[in-house]
Amino acid sequence: MGIVISADEHLVEPVEFWSDLLPDSLPASDRDLAPRLEGGALVVDGQSMPVFLLFPELIAYSDAQPGVSDVAGRLAMMDSEGIDTSILFPQRAMGMYAIKDPALRTRCINAYNEWLAGFCAASGGRLIGVPILPTVYQTDQTADYLAHLKALGFRLFTMPNAIRGTTYTAPEMTPLWTAIEESGLVTSFHTSETPESNGPGGLGTFLIRTTQPFRNVWGNFVFTGLFERHPGIRLLFAEGGISWVPSALDHADRIHSSFADFLKPRLPRRPSEYWFRQCWATFMDDPRGVEQIDHIGVDRVLWSSDYPHPEGTRGRTHELMGELRTQLGETRASAVLGGNAAELLGLARRRLPGEAPTGIGHPKYNP
Repeated sequence: MGIVISADEHLVEPVEFWSDLLPDSLPASDRDLAPRLEGGALVVDGQSMPVFLLFPELIAYSDAQPGVSDVAGRLAMMDSEGIDTSILFPQRAMGMYAIKDPALRTRCINAYNEWLAGFCAASGGRLIGVPILPTVYQTDQTADYLAHLKALGFRLFTMPNAIRGTTYTAPEMTPLWTAIEESGLVTSFHTSETPESNGPGGLGTFLIRTTQPFRNVWGNFVFTGLFERHPGIRLLFAEGGISWVPSALDHADRIHSSFADFLKPRLPRRPSEYWFRQCWATFMDDPRGVEQIDHIGVDRVLWSSDYPHPEGTRGRTHELMGELRTQLGETRASAVLGGNAAELLGLARRRLPGEAPTGIGHPKYNP
């Protein structure tokens, strides 16, 4: 059996990050402006993030799981679940994108990224952090910041699924994608929606919408020609499952054929070809998706536990991995359970225990 990599988990930032490390990383004049925790909710620019207000029980559940904020506890949990390496997405930190002041936003997100690099460095290569790209609205600064992320040892990054006032495929965003393509880092989009209500049916409606948001994102990138213009971009869709992919590819190819005289730009290849060239997706327990894996591409699929979320696989991981091996066969299951993630992220070499990444404390982002 090959390496087992959980391609989407979450790191619950410790309370001390918000109370001490983050404000202490800022100039004295900005410390009172730093995002903070109030009763478990992240407060940004004086406003609590809606998901923490409407569904605090979900946040409390994740916060209470073992090993969510410390390296030793996390590794012990991984050992119990048979996981060799975990890829850690933010829990609350993504909310810092709501900071309106661009310079403050960059400094706060950079403080998280540098803290994350140090946290993962203590794991001997078993924890792979996913930093946040803070320069989406400052496209001319993106190349420099991606170089900083590489110096910190990161292999991928995440950014918001949607942005205010423009779109990722607008002409003015070209410098962003050029910088990303030239960096060689993997771009990841993670499920994220803003809940509208916690009344009857509110949670279920929120969850069924938030867990499969990527058809629109992928379709926009395809039909605007973004993938065609930037063939070196590698895109990972996290936590949205894989069952959406076959129908999206089929429908996109049909649109490309049926509306050939009307589409602008006219793509030189079928939309599905961009998926098989440049895209990957993670899943936890997605039986309908696995049944259609030949239409998705075995090499496009990455398994994950989604720890510590309620829909994650903790307690069922061994059983689910066994089912995948039975259903797919050992070779294909090994690819899905870790081989594909290792190849995508270039995880051949593990950092030695205690070996710190370079780049922490970069003066440009730590005035």
